[in-house]
Amino acid sequence: MSDTHSTNYPREAFLHPVNIGFMMTVSLLAVFFSQTPWMPTLILTIGLGLELLYLGTVPWKPWFRHHIASRREADEDAAGQEKARFDRLDAAHQKRFLALKRIYDKVGDSFEGMPGSSRVLTQPLLNRMEALVAEYLHLLILRERFSEYLRNASTGALIIEIRSLEKEMTSVRSEQLYDVKKRRLNILNKRLEKLKVTEEKADLCHTRLQTIEDAIQYVYEKSLTMYHPEDFDHQLDEMMSELEETSGYIQQMEEDAVLLSRYDRYMNV
Repeated sequence: MSDTHSTNYPREAFLHPVNIGFMMTVSLLAVFFSQTPWMPTLILTIGLGLELLYLGTVPWKPWFRHHIASRREADEDAAGQEKARFDRLDAAHQKRFLALKRIYDKVGDSFEGMPGSSRVLTQPLLNRMEALVAEYLHLLILRERFSEYLRNASTGALIIEIRSLEKEMTSVRSEQLYDVKKRRLNILNKRLEKLKVTEEKADLCHTRLQTIEDAIQYVYEKSLTMYHPEDFDHQLDEMMSELEETSGYIQQMEEDAVLLSRYDRYMNV
């Protein structure tokens, strides 16, 4: 009950993604029809009227309050999962994640100092950055998995072993022994191929981590010299969009890490 009373439902309604999308649409329409003298005023007047109607009714509806409560529960579950992932990291990677998280929090603090009307532009950007921070945590876990596998394997050692076995096979006279060595050679070649792919995935993971760090740092530096969210240029929007487009790599790398772990256990049986 106390949580219900402490929740600012008008604020939740104002910052809801649907409402932010509506306000952005109204603003874009007003700009689009700016060449027509009376259209922007009409669009903004209608938009303001609908906004006031929305804020005056929706926050008090039971279904909306239930929706906010459910979303908060989901956020708490996500926070619990994030903590569990964080606890799995070693000390060095925990420190690296906390450093990025502090920069993200500083961006939020900078946006808090802007006019309240700017939330329609800053909140979507913060949401996109929050998704990148969550992705960053996933990548740190994947990097540890890849590193652990690579520590127990060596491309050079495998190549030497393969060449040595190939040399042995040239002098084998027994057909049965030759077949056994050939099967072992096939396994070694598969291990070498898997190792090279893993090294490539680890490099990709490392590069992605650095890219997210650079992006978050760029937004932070930009926020320090910005007084209005409109000052953010199209370059930033394009950069964030490109990062979001390549975020699909994570799922593939997670699947590869799981398969790699199973493969490693199989090879060590």
